[in-house]
Amino acid sequence: MGAMNAAERVREEEHFRKVEGAMMDVEYAARRLSEAAKELKKDDAAPYLIAALETAAGAVRADHSRLVKSVYWRPPSSDQGELTADQGEQQQRLAS
Repeated sequence: MGAMNAAERVREEEHFRKVEGAMMDVEYAARRLSEAAKELKKDDAAPYLIAALETAAGAVRADHSRLVKSVYWRPPSSDQGELTADQGEQQQRLAS
């Protein structure tokens, strides 16, 4: 039984490494979108292009935040699925 628990723990750690890698990719995407918007601002690009990048960066950051919350603050026995935005905001206020 102990070996099975150890094997399950190793498997879960591998899953978390994959999830954390994906979260880092999402965080990088948000940062890159923000950087691109700043570069376009410096270059006096069309305002709609800058706005599009800034909007996308904000959306990606919000998705990243929901992902982090659903991975790290999900009740262990929950069958609820992913946290909704309202639940995530409430949970963030409670954690503050």
